[in-house]
Amino acid sequence: MASRRATPDAVWAALSHPARRGIVDALRSDPVATGALHERLEREGLSPSRFATQRHLQVLREADLVLVTQRGRERLNALNASALYQATIGWLDPASARTAHALDSLKRLAEAPTAKEQRMTEFHITQAIDIAAEPARVWAALIEEPAAWWGAPYLLLDGPSAFELPLQCGAPVVERLGEAAALWGHVSAVTPGSVYAWIGQMGMGAGAWGEVRYELEATEAGTRVTVTHDSALLWADDAAGARSSYDYGWADLNARLKALVETGARHGTAGTNAEPEFAFNPSS
Repeated sequence: MASRRATPDAVWAALSHPARRGIVDALRSDPVATGALHERLEREGLSPSRFATQRHLQVLREADLVLVTQRGRERLNALNASALYQATIGWLDPASARTAHALDSLKRLAEAPTAKEQRMTEFHITQAIDIAAEPARVWAALIEEPAAWWGAPYLLLDGPSAFELPLQCGAPVVERLGEAAALWGHVSAVTPGSVYAWIGQMGMGAGAWGEVRYELEATEAGTRVTVTHDSALLWADDAAGARSSYDYGWADLNARLKALVETGARHGTAGTNAEPEFAFNPSS
């Protein structure tokens, strides 16, 4: 009997044939008997004979992608999701894997039939604030000192978290507290000194996705910081409320960033962890 090789090479080789990909697709929900598998492949024009189907199944079993299970007197073929995971998403770091899973969940939510009417709502927030300092100083505070201006209640972890805003596109934007970590998204754009953006769920759950972008522009008085937040929410019962909440939240965080740069006041998790006094003007 051939030994099973749950290796990426074996998995990718096994998936190189459309009939075997069809088998994997058929097994995604439940184990299926060989006869039923062959009937499906035959209908789809993927396998000309039962012998060919058996041969494709054998290749998948040798790659450890398909396991044989017993249900009463019936022998069923079951997908070994672990082998598939290790050959694909298993290569990703944990934060990236969670993002991939969230994107897949959002896709399945959007495509799945439901008794509830499906709808996708969007919101767009744009805010600007003037800070009396050169762009280099504002950029340093934004990227290098996030814990000094980002704080409660805009946290995913319960405690004085630290934030990581890496300068590499695709890198995770992470909130950390001891051994715990929470993912805010992944860096989508970086122009050192002027642009920083990331995409992710932004604390809104699996049914939401968006991008936040900071843009810094030199002015005669210092630096103008523009923040945009574009998001899409699936089945949002209170989209206006969500937008209003995030609108206020970004205004609060902008005020904290301004206070840090101009006065040295630390209102983030590495400081008072409370909002400063500021005038809130809702964005249009």
